[in-house]
Amino acid sequence: MDSNFIKSVNIISDTSDYYNLDAISVSGMKKIKQSPAHFKNHEEIEPTDAMIFGSAYHMYVLEPKKFEEQYYIFDDSAICMALIGDGYKSPRATKDYKAWQESEMRIIGNKSVINKAVFERIKEMKSRLFQHPYAKMLLTNGLAEVGYSGTIATDAGEINIKFKPDYVKTEKRIVVDLKTAADASIDGFTKAAADQDYHIQAAFYSDMLEHIAGDKRAYSFIFIAQEKTLPYAFNLFECSPQFISQGRYEYELLLQLYKYCIDNNKWPGYQCFCNNRYGLLQLELPKWAIKSLDYYTY
Repeated sequence: MDSNFIKSVNIISDTSDYYNLDAISVSGMKKIKQSPAHFKNHEEIEPTDAMIFGSAYHMYVLEPKKFEEQYYIFDDSAICMALIGDGYKSPRATKDYKAWQESEMRIIGNKSVINKAVFERIKEMKSRLFQHPYAKMLLTNGLAEVGYSGTIATDAGEINIKFKPDYVKTEKRIVVDLKTAADASIDGFTKAAADQDYHIQAAFYSDMLEHIAGDKRAYSFIFIAQEKTLPYAFNLFECSPQFISQGRYEYELLLQLYKYCIDNNKWPGYQCFCNNRYGLLQLELPKWAIKSLDYYTY
């Protein structure tokens, strides 16, 4: 690790109350990068269909036993076929279907529900992924979704942090992050990684785990990006030194800014990133907007 910003760490692995901990995470750093005001005033958003699918996919691949405990696969094909066989054209509108549905809801309890078609897609994605021997190795015999939290001593002072890697292969010093993607090609995922600040995540997780281990053996960080549509193509991306270095540079500055905001109870907006005291930015046209306006008269 090419930085002395972090002097020491006091971090434990504990997932019991992870989401309620008063500590900054990588998602918080990304909000700080937008502006401290955005971090301070962020609101929880309702999960989108894509987020719900991604959560189910993650758990099915990384924690299959937990998936069985927390998810219910809703499949009404048998009851619908039976009712159609009895002559009903709209089986889901019948009393028999509604009675069956009520009995299923009692079975479901507090489980999350996904329909069979979605589950079959998730199963096929995992099957496709695990046909690749190295991908399968990366996602087995490791630690899934372990939360870490504690205090780090830095040049800016002590900061409470938390993080939860998707998958860690401790003996091999590898951190794996599993992503669903619209485009898992090298061009498509490179753009997504830059847009979503994945470099901050990769550097922070790798550095924290190295500090916890305490033997100065670096962790490699690998993204597995898989597309959600046929043929469920995927790619494995190992983060380069350049990728990690930029991420480390940014997370260190963002943690310093966060510490300043906490200590002074000041949460500025975009102006904190301006290089003059007036908060005055120069507006220029992008290159693509500069064009000649030729015309002809007839």
